[in-house]
Amino acid sequence: MSIKENFSNPKGLLGSFMLSGMNKGHTPMAKWGFSRLDLPEKGDVADIGCGGGYNVKRLLETVKAGHVYGVDISEQSVKKSKAVNKDELGRRCEIFRGSAEKLPFENDALDFVTAFETVYFWPDILSCFKEIRRTLKTGGKFAVINDPGDPEKHWEEKIPHMTAYSAQEIRDLMEQAGFGDITVAEEKYMYCVAGIKK
Repeated sequence: MSIKENFSNPKGLLGSFMLSGMNKGHTPMAKWGFSRLDLPEKGDVADIGCGGGYNVKRLLETVKAGHVYGVDISEQSVKKSKAVNKDELGRRCEIFRGSAEKLPFENDALDFVTAFETVYFWPDILSCFKEIRRTLKTGGKFAVINDPGDPEKHWEEKIPHMTAYSAQEIRDLMEQAGFGDITVAEEKYMYCVAGIKK
C-alpha cells in the first residue's frame, strides 16, 4: 500500500509510522479544536476516526469522570489507539474497529461525539452524520474539527478518496442531518463546526 493510500486507512508498518506522525503533526490543530469544545466533565464521549489515539487521550484528560470510546475503520489505528491509552483501557476507555456508517452504540447513548481530520474520507458523509445523531442523547453535541490546508495546494488531487470540505459545507451537512444550534469557529484553514441533537 502506498503512503497516499495510508491517509484513509493506515495499514502495516508504514501505517504505524504514519499514525505516529499524525499524532504529532495534528497536535496544534487538535489543541486549537479542544479549546473550542464545551466538553462535559462526565458522561459518555466518542471520537470517531480516532487514528493514533491522541485525541482519545485528550478526551480522557478533559472528561475526567466520564467514559471515552474510540472508533476507527483501520485495524492498525485501533492497535495504536489501544497502546496510547493502555492505562485506561478496560476502565474508562474502549477502542473499537468500526465505521462511521454503522457505529457500535445504542440509540441515545452518547453525550458528545468528535471527529478530527477524518470526515474527508467518509464515503457517504450525510449518512454518517445521521448515524452519529442516532447515537447521541437529546442535547448531545457533535463536533467536526478539520484543517484541510491551503485549497490552492489541491490536496484532493494528491490524496486518494479525499474530499476537502469547507466549514460551510460541514455546517450544511449537519443541518441536513438534523442538528441544530450549529456553531462555526475558524482560524486560517482550521475550523470547528459543532451542532446539537434537538
